[in-house]
Amino acid sequence: MVRTKYLSEEEKKIGQAHLYRSEAWNGLGVSMLGDTIVYILAVRFGAGNIALGYIASAMYIVGIILPMTSRIFRNRNVVRLQTINWLLRGFISLLYLLLLWVEGTFAVSLLLFVYTMFCTFRLLGMVSYDYTFKSITTSRNRGRVIGNANVAFQAVTIIARFVNFIVTSLQSLSGIVGMVGLQMFGVVANTFASYHVSKIPCRTTIEYKKGRTMVVLFREAMADRNSRTRLLVYWIYITVTVVLGMTVAFLTKEVGLSSSLVFLYATGVSLAVVLSGSFCKFFSDRLGSRPLIIANGFALVISIVGWIVVPVTAQPYLFFILGLLTNFFLGVINILIRRLISAVIPDDEGVGFNSMVNFVIAFFALFGGLAGGALATVGLRITHELHIGTFNLGNSYILTHSLALALAMTGLVLSVLLREKGSYSTKDAAQIMFSLHGIRAFLDMDRLNKATDPIKRKSLLLSLGTNLTGVATGEIRSTLASPFSDDKGEVIRGLFDRPRPSLADDLIKDAFDTDSYTQIESIFALGSLTHNEKVEKALVYLLEHGTNLSRSTAAKSLARVTRDSRYLTRVESISDLAVNTTEEMNFLVARNIMDKEGSFFEELFLAAKKGMSATFRQTRYSVLAHFLEFTPPLAELYEQKNLGREDYLADFIEEARDVVEIDQQRIAIISAFEHREWSRIWAICFSMTRNLTFRNTRMLHLYRAVQEAQTMPRAQTDGDDALAALYFCYHLKKNCD
Repeated sequence: MVRTKYLSEEEKKIGQAHLYRSEAWNGLGVSMLGDTIVYILAVRFGAGNIALGYIASAMYIVGIILPMTSRIFRNRNVVRLQTINWLLRGFISLLYLLLLWVEGTFAVSLLLFVYTMFCTFRLLGMVSYDYTFKSITTSRNRGRVIGNANVAFQAVTIIARFVNFIVTSLQSLSGIVGMVGLQMFGVVANTFASYHVSKIPCRTTIEYKKGRTMVVLFREAMADRNSRTRLLVYWIYITVTVVLGMTVAFLTKEVGLSSSLVFLYATGVSLAVVLSGSFCKFFSDRLGSRPLIIANGFALVISIVGWIVVPVTAQPYLFFILGLLTNFFLGVINILIRRLISAVIPDDEGVGFNSMVNFVIAFFALFGGLAGGALATVGLRITHELHIGTFNLGNSYILTHSLALALAMTGLVLSVLLREKGSYSTKDAAQIMFSLHGIRAFLDMDRLNKATDPIKRKSLLLSLGTNLTGVATGEIRSTLASPFSDDKGEVIRGLFDRPRPSLADDLIKDAFDTDSYTQIESIFALGSLTHNEKVEKALVYLLEHGTNLSRSTAAKSLARVTRDSRYLTRVESISDLAVNTTEEMNFLVARNIMDKEGSFFEELFLAAKKGMSATFRQTRYSVLAHFLEFTPPLAELYEQKNLGREDYLADFIEEARDVVEIDQQRIAIISAFEHREWSRIWAICFSMTRNLTFRNTRMLHLYRAVQEAQTMPRAQTDGDDALAALYFCYHLKKNCD
């Protein structure tokens, strides 16, 4: 079979599995080879703020080499290119070993050179990675896979950085030797990461089209409003990331934390990013990226203000809390904006597009890194502390963090302009995220997707049905829109118990669809939307059209919606159409609600006259007794009779002895039922109910039905009718005036 460059579902699953493994090893490698150790080493070798600012931006500055990427690597397999670059970044890191023999300015220069090359190969790999990531995901699971990959990366990073903390806490390993040793361990982990990258299925090659330069791609992206807004937000928040990357240098150089505490801080940062990945995995695919970016952008602005005012003399835990919050909010934003960017990457020019994106980032990062470093130096020379009583506020990085604040506010404003199909509004998303009911709805939906046990699924559907949040309503609406779902009928029935007026149109649409297998359930559920004019009109139409079952169900629901007798005459005229028990019960319920006087009770023995089945008649008699709230329930007597209990009448006769006629003829009644002498039962009933009067109209109509039955041929009746006659006559005698 000829295969396209697009992967099958099975290949995508394999790719995702290797992606997660590569991210886990990558988290270990980057923790040892990334910027934290480089910052600490740079400070130890006497690097200035500009050099430290360069380190913060080096990962992105190297994007200036990307214009030639598509041309140089054209027709190369995307994953193979990424694998080679992953191997090369580990190989170049072996040069860190030279730091064991050099010092001062030369050591700083060597450090910056090796780290620049490391970032270069890493960026070349990332250009391929973004497109690879798109090829092994779909729009439905992209948020979840991004979140899983992020969690895999950051979870291992937490462990690795905690190991760094332990190692640097040891006196003998806290110096240059210990840190370089950690870097060599990172080289090994990086090699394992490249192995798993190489196993990701890929049939895509880098395409280069003559004349399709970065300038052309940039102009096209900027001409499209959707792409332009997403890219601008992405570039600005990357710049914020670069500037805030200076916090490690701030803690090392200005606050004076030990290397072990800096690694512990970095561990907390990784934990924050893990939490941000879990947050995105849980919320993003359902709520959308836009509302979450806006909400977290606002929170990020507040947390950056904390960095501006915190004094260098503050307790270390305050810096840890600020770092945790800032990196969580920034992590959520970066993950979600990458999700939006992935959606606009062109299929045919993915690498070229990514190269253009990262090329522009290089200039933003260069500005952010150098400006952040320069402002840190300027901050030392100006008044940067504010004394209020015994409180000291501010620090020498006030200008650096103010730059981050200005950029974050710009990103927040632009985020409002983002467009994303199907995403929630910011207000609705906030109500869900900061509401226990909203969180519970998400948990129920997540569990429902995984549950296979029918009982557990019904329990979760019940919980979701009682949850009146917008997200629960949205999930139910999606189920209603499905032509087939195992849960659809259950969900619709749940809407009768927990009405949602906002879903009236959805139910009406399904109720009008004669080919929907849940049409009857939808007509039934409409009955819960009382005094709803739109629903009433729909049910009036359904009362006149469709099958007997749909018309009878519409009659029942119409009665519940209107709660009056406006449509009683029409329902009475079509109730004779009932040919089965379900239809008969529907019409009876409708008439019971509409007809407050209960004239339909005069038709007590209508089913016997029509010669309906025993089940039909038993059900009808039991329903009518239920309407009158008689006890014991007539259904229980039929239940005992149907089970073949010889003494099924014993308990009832015992209770009915408060009526003189039954008490006096108790033995005769039992004997008549044993010998199937139904005429004797009827005679006892007529004698017992002679000359009774009633003020209750329902009881009066029931009495008329019994009187009329005196002329009914006994051949039309059997033991079920005789039992009903005895039961109703007992209650008539008991409740007469």
